[in-house]
Amino acid sequence: MKRIILATGLVFAAASPAHALSPDVRLSGTFGLGLSWFHDDSTLSQVDDWDVENNASNFRIEAAANELGLRAFMVYERGASNDQQGVEDVRQFFGGVSGHYGTALFGRKATDYRMAGERLDPFYNTSIAGFNGQFASEGASYGLSNLTNGFTSNTLAYRSPAFAGFSGNGAVFVNDNNNQGSGDKADYALGAGYANSNWLGLDANLQVLDLNGNVVAGAPAGQSNAARLSATLGEKLWAAGVSLEYVDVAVEADPRQYAYVSGSYQVMQDLRLAASYGHVSNSPSFDGDGESLGVFYDVMHNLSVYAAARHVTLKNGNKDDQTTVATGVKFVFDVDL
Repeated sequence: MKRIILATGLVFAAASPAHALSPDVRLSGTFGLGLSWFHDDSTLSQVDDWDVENNASNFRIEAAANELGLRAFMVYERGASNDQQGVEDVRQFFGGVSGHYGTALFGRKATDYRMAGERLDPFYNTSIAGFNGQFASEGASYGLSNLTNGFTSNTLAYRSPAFAGFSGNGAVFVNDNNNQGSGDKADYALGAGYANSNWLGLDANLQVLDLNGNVVAGAPAGQSNAARLSATLGEKLWAAGVSLEYVDVAVEADPRQYAYVSGSYQVMQDLRLAASYGHVSNSPSFDGDGESLGVFYDVMHNLSVYAAARHVTLKNGNKDDQTTVATGVKFVFDVDL
């Protein structure tokens, strides 16, 4: 796949005279670190665990060139090593071209389905994450499905320009036979959105996935279908979001259902409060309810700290009450090279 992306970039470069290209190169990234305490009080046992974990630290290099109304770009993003299983080092690696008729790209990247959930989760990539109620140092909160995590290889995607606030997107995720036992069928995605800054910054999305194998990161094993209806509202002082998901796994009797509601309020110029509620039903082992509360403080430009707590009550099988308390720091940077 990497050879294909590199070849795509060379084609973009060769499409215009060398002297006409004036590429822009940017280096950006995030350093995140969290200290957390996780307590699991189940009907079988009790667990207490202290952890110091990387919160999705990464760096990203983006190169782009403009010519004849088109913008060709390539992106490489790499994450810091993490002991947790399933955390990718190479997170995103894709190239594409954009213009008046939209954006087309190919490579390894986050799906539009994932990003629609990430945008409304104020606790994304903190140490109170964990879509299944267990501890995780990055990813989505409880109440969002695992399809809100991870990055997907062999993505061929298109996003339309906005017309009167409306836009669309589509993608195919090609199985390159590296996923042993998952079959050769591709996965598909379709989506539509509406954004209007005059309506309290409304951003509404409907994203759908048709999953036939293990191509999409975080997808349940086997054939399934997923749909997410989500929306965010917000002004300078406050923001709110809601996500409703339906994940129908062929081998399970009933479709999984996920609901997530979030809100934040800017108490002071540098101090923000955030809260969320998540509900999961018809899952194999993590039905329940979860609440999160946190405070985020900007120490200085690009440097922030947080303190947060989460409580999840799981109702399948061995009933669990799980509590996570965490504090962390995040530094972000973005420079032109």
